[in-house]
Amino acid sequence: MQPRILVVDDDAALRRSLSLGLRICGFASVEASSGEEALSLLQHGHVDLIITDLMMPGIGGLRFVRRLQTAFPQLPVVLMSGYHFGRRSIERAGLRVLAFVPKPCDIGELSRFLHTKLATAAAG
Repeated sequence: MQPRILVVDDDAALRRSLSLGLRICGFASVEASSGEEALSLLQHGHVDLIITDLMMPGIGGLRFVRRLQTAFPQLPVVLMSGYHFGRRSIERAGLRVLAFVPKPCDIGELSRFLHTKLATAAAG
């Protein structure tokens, strides 16, 4: 079965492009345009990983990740942003994320990383 990834981004073109790229690379993908929509989707379905934008209207990426870590503590998260936001800033914010990916991302590189991380998690 293909790993299922939830892509959360308010930029519809980027969200659709990333989702399509992930499907081409062998993942199943689901899309949400906001943290609120993503939380609602998670109440009704399973995903193996979330890729979320940092800067979104509404609850925003940081608050969304905090909510995820409370409600779904084992769910891996990849944080994505077009703004500089390094690993130390993420750690200072108290977030546990699998990776921080700058926008725009290289879908081939991201796909290899995700396949490796998800295979390791499934084996462990």
